[in-house]
Amino acid sequence: GGPGLGNIGPEQGDYNQIVKGGGHGNYKLIVLAPNSSQEMCDLTMLCFELADRYRMPVALLADGFIGQMMEPVEFPPPVEHLPEKPWAIQGDALDENRLITSIQLEPELLEKHNQHLQEKYAAITKQEVRYEDYQVEDAEFVIIGYGVVSRILQTVVDDLRSQGKKVGMVRPISLWPFPSAHLAEVAAKVKGFLVVELSNGQMVDDVRLAVECRIPVHFYHRMGGMVPSTEEIAEKVLTLLEGR
Repeated sequence: GGPGLGNIGPEQGDYNQIVKGGGHGNYKLIVLAPNSSQEMCDLTMLCFELADRYRMPVALLADGFIGQMMEPVEFPPPVEHLPEKPWAIQGDALDENRLITSIQLEPELLEKHNQHLQEKYAAITKQEVRYEDYQVEDAEFVIIGYGVVSRILQTVVDDLRSQGKKVGMVRPISLWPFPSAHLAEVAAKVKGFLVVELSNGQMVDDVRLAVECRIPVHFYHRMGGMVPSTEEIAEKVLTLLEGR
């Protein structure tokens, strides 16, 4: 929990720093959020694959709870043949255009480079969106969370379903590119969203942008290393469903 050194409790206060910030200059990071030890393994490998494919930084954003979790993990077979890297520096005459530098004093060339990056980001937005739906097909209300929060929300959905409440969950796995289009599709079928975060409310802004005010987007949070219980989240959902 933060800010600063804080404590070793779980929190999600770095969302804006990683997804929105980190530096200057019209750039993006691919950001993946695991919710299990297995995904810590799988998504770490995927981070390297995506970084290699798109030649850009990729971040794995895990909260402290996931980082301290102990679960069985299955490893995939080792990769025998790595893909070719035509962009790599080999020490020949073709390497001049492969050098990575952020210095470009010609505005026209720098603009062209920026346009190339934006085209790449647009392609990533189409190809690399990842999310998980849970009991969303017939849901009338949907709760949204990532990381360890999604583990809690899945139990909340099961508990409320046992009471006859048609509640589902959407878990963003890629925080950028964010599953905005999918959330917009879900929003067209439900009465409202509840976003749950271990922060002051950061991902909730992206959810609100995705639904464009078409449905209510409510928010529930804990901070400082505190983790919400299934009971308190379920009570919040029931309060919203019953208009209390």
